[in-house]
Amino acid sequence: MASIKVSELPTVTSITPNDVLIINDENAVTSSITITFFTSTFCGQDLEFSGNCNFIAPVTFGANALPTFNVDTVFNQRATFNGPITLGALADIALGQLSNVTDPAGTPDGHVLTWDQPNNTWKPEPNGLMNGLIDDTTPQLGGNLDVNGYTITTDATVDGPNGQDIIIDPVGAGKVIVKGNTTGGSGKIVLNCEDNSHGVIFQGPPHSAAATYTFTLPTSMGTTGQVLTTNGTSVTSWTTITPSGIGAATAAQGTTADSAMQVNENNNILPFSDDAEAAAGGVVIGGLYRIGNAVQVRVA
Repeated sequence: MASIKVSELPTVTSITPNDVLIINDENAVTSSITITFFTSTFCGQDLEFSGNCNFIAPVTFGANALPTFNVDTVFNQRATFNGPITLGALADIALGQLSNVTDPAGTPDGHVLTWDQPNNTWKPEPNGLMNGLIDDTTPQLGGNLDVNGYTITTDATVDGPNGQDIIIDPVGAGKVIVKGNTTGGSGKIVLNCEDNSHGVIFQGPPHSAAATYTFTLPTSMGTTGQVLTTNGTSVTSWTTITPSGIGAATAAQGTTADSAMQVNENNNILPFSDDAEAAAGGVVIGGLYRIGNAVQVRVA
């Protein structure tokens, strides 16, 4: 098996398959060496390639080998580096030239590699650095969305199918919930004026009321003079209140107060559970009845 110093050969043109080339640690290499016909294994300590290097066969560098390529080096087949690889300041490897790149430290599923400037290296991050969500057609939150004092808004020029509208679309039986807290009280919605200097607040009952009910709006706008009434469950409707409906107290002057108030012969206001029961008990629209100690006016 031949052993030849590179410095002793001005040019190597052919090596037989049974030969092994051993490169020592001399640096006075000026010749161009082309290794063509065999699989090379380099196990030396420091390997410095100063001439033009063209590795045509598969090449393996041992764990203790520290190769330094000072000029253009071409690997035409697989190159295996068992030791560390350090890229110099002028090193430039295009991403398009890489294939089957793995992270030996193990990047977790769904992470991306980001540049760590202080440590001059790449590191995995759970979400990376994104400048916008426009490229993600199905974004999902992994935690609470903190608007950080900013506003959810739309641009003046929009491309989406909903134009400038902001649509909240719960799935299935989901609801839009406005939560409350001990500082601001019950959940509230503020409808501002066009200058955003005034607003009307819709707020839920306090915790002490233990209120849980549904308020369903009527199916139409109603007509002039109608009032909004409830059936005592969840349905509301528009009701017309007329003098005859209100009762004799407003229909005709001079009727006694007792008659207008629809009290019994002992001038007691009778108890009923709701308008329907009061109507069945003889109380006309506009007449009075009570639920417990609360006086009610029958309106339907």
